[in-house]
Formats: sequence, C-alpha cells, structure tokens
Amino acid sequence: MGGPTFIEERRLGADEDRILVEEVLSGKVRAFETLIRTYQKTVFFTALRLLRKNEDADEVTQQTFFKAHTHLSKFRFESSLKTWLITIALNLARNHLRSRRRETVLIDEQWAEQWADPKGEDFVSMTDEEGRRQWMRSSLEGLPPTQKEVVVLRIQEELPFKEIGRILEMSEGTAKVNFHHGMKRLKEGYEKLQKRERQ
Repeated sequence: MGGPTFIEERRLGADEDRILVEEVLSGKVRAFETLIRTYQKTVFFTALRLLRKNEDADEVTQQTFFKAHTHLSKFRFESSLKTWLITIALNLARNHLRSRRRETVLIDEQWAEQWADPKGEDFVSMTDEEGRRQWMRSSLEGLPPTQKEVVVLRIQEELPFKEIGRILEMSEGTAKVNFHHGMKRLKEGYEKLQKRERQ
C-alpha cells in the first residue's frame, strides 16, 4: 500500500476547531469529512514515524478518526484538536508496537531535509547520500522511546513543549530535557560519522 490519498490540508484556528466539533456533534457528515481532511496528514505521518509501514500507519489513522468520532462529545478543548488527535494516534501506535514487540521510527526525505538542532543550526547535511539517510533512520531508532517521541513531535509536528508534555503525560520541563538529550545524542553521533568520513 502507498498510504492514503491525501486531500490538501488547511490550518484551522481554535475558534474554527470549536465550530467544526460542534457541527460534527450536531450530525453534519460533511463536518467530520472536513475534520479528517484537515488532520489526516498529521495523524498519518505521526503514526508512520513510529510504525515505519504505510499499511500500519493507515490502519492507525483510520482507528484514530473512528475513536475520535466516538469520543468527540468528551473533548473539552483543554488542548488543541490537533494535540488531542495526535495523542490518540500515539496511543494506538504504541499499542500496535507492543503487539508486535518492536519499536521503530521512520524518517523520510522530507523529514531529513528539515532536520535542525534546537538553535536552528543545521547539523545534518542531507544531500543525495542514501547512506546518510539510513544512518539517520537507525540513529533515531536507537534513541530511548520517550526521546524519539519528543523529537518527532517537536521537529516534525512543530508542537510547543507544553503541548508535547500534555500528549506524552509529562511536564513541559521533562519534554524539554528529553528533546535536549535526544538531539544531543543524534548530534554527537553525526559528528562521529563526519569524523570517520574525513579519515
């Protein structure tokens, strides 16, 4: 499978999200279709980076929206709708991983091209070198699970640490510490790779 066919997403503000949720709860079918269209990519690629396989991520994406629809009446806007959906997707993806006894993360080329450290200084130069991409994938997979999840949510989804903490059920400070340690390990590993290449 090549993953779901995406319709172009648009960003919604908090007020628009609230209106959208109210319309879904009132039974408007098109409103739920809009919700899916708006957040499908975010949910799918969050799951994909944990599960690695398109078909697994596609399955989790479908489960996420089914569960969201079922429990939407309980959503109280204590977080953003995006954060709530990512939380559901992560929990489902974790369950999927546990059932198969594996913990892996995928970095695709789009991720690799935008990889940067917290200061905005690129420390991984991704060109056309497949070896570097393979190294990056395995390096991220080698991080502790919590560090991997924080890095995924911070770099790919560009979520603030407060939201990441809410999703992963940790304090904002703990999220920052995990991100710092994860990025430090990746940077140190990359510097070693560069050193070996220069020898």
